Amino acid sequence: MLRKSVVAVAILGVLAGFFFYEKEPSFMDFQRQGPSTLTYFFQNEIPSENSPDPYISSLYRPGDPLYQPILDFQNGRKYLAIPKLKELSEAGNSDAMFWYAHNRMTQSIKTRYEGYNWFEKSAKLGNPYSALILDTDSYYCNAYFPSLCSKEWGELAQKSFKKRAAAGDIRAKYYLERPTKFVRGEDFKKWVALVEEYAKKNEFAPVMDMLSRFESNKKLSEDQREDLLHVYRFLAKYNFVPAYNALYTHSRYETIFSEAIKLGSKVQLEIETLRCVEISETLPTPDLVDCLSKAYTLQELFNEPFSLDYIVVPDDPELVNRAKEKSRAFIETMTPTIYIDEMHIEGYR
Repeated sequence: MLRKSVVAVAILGVLAGFFFYEKEPSFMDFQRQGPSTLTYFFQNEIPSENSPDPYISSLYRPGDPLYQPILDFQNGRKYLAIPKLKELSEAGNSDAMFWYAHNRMTQSIKTRYEGYNWFEKSAKLGNPYSALILDTDSYYCNAYFPSLCSKEWGELAQKSFKKRAAAGDIRAKYYLERPTKFVRGEDFKKWVALVEEYAKKNEFAPVMDMLSRFESNKKLSEDQREDLLHVYRFLAKYNFVPAYNALYTHSRYETIFSEAIKLGSKVQLEIETLRCVEISETLPTPDLVDCLSKAYTLQELFNEPFSLDYIVVPDDPELVNRAKEKSRAFIETMTPTIYIDEMHIEGYR
């Protein structure tokens, strides 16, 4: 009888432990809590003014050898970017090789293996992003040269990230340490810690990656949506164009930010231009000149001439010249930033 009682007590203990055991939150449990898990952005106030340094969150800044060619690459002016990237690549710049290789790979069937050769050369010179392109898990490698993909390149990428990180490259350190599996709660906490660490250094690509996971949740509450906008507003104050573009999207495509246009937001300049182009027939002369100047700016900076096909161009050459001069003057005031990088070649969607 005593033995049965002991067994019964033991079973009850196990059952009690089962019912009262508190499960460790998973990665998805934390993710469902929303953007407020990025506590850094809520413990610090959003600055009242934009950073006085327009390039504070730019990948490169004027004076860097890669600033102008990568800016042209980003802005669709490949005819200017590629010759300079080729020149820098031939001079041994492994970072330029990545971008030149990407162009060769995607340009045509005839040039894709030229792209492979440049990626290979860049990877062997220590560029981890080029090595990742050639890894077996790479979308690009499987799409463009599947028979040449190898895990060895992925291993080389990790070694190169370690070398760059040891030399103080904070982007390399992030990609080396970020979680690769999204299962355990500890993975989420580690990722948040890394994202916040690099946000303090004005590196915002990791933040955008995490925000995109929150955005994918179709069941965000109103408070969580407001938290999302809060983080975007925070990033925008540090002149990060993708954050401005996200705020434009969340405004139901209504709010255009003049600061974003001066920092190089193509989408917002396009929308502002199209809005006046659509009514150009009814615009008084000063407004028509202003609208035409925006169309010329769009063509000059982003190689986008389409708005000029639809705007009512004045017959008076003097008005056309005034519009061109106004465009040139505006471009002089701009401080275009670079927000693409090797892991976000097409920017952020």
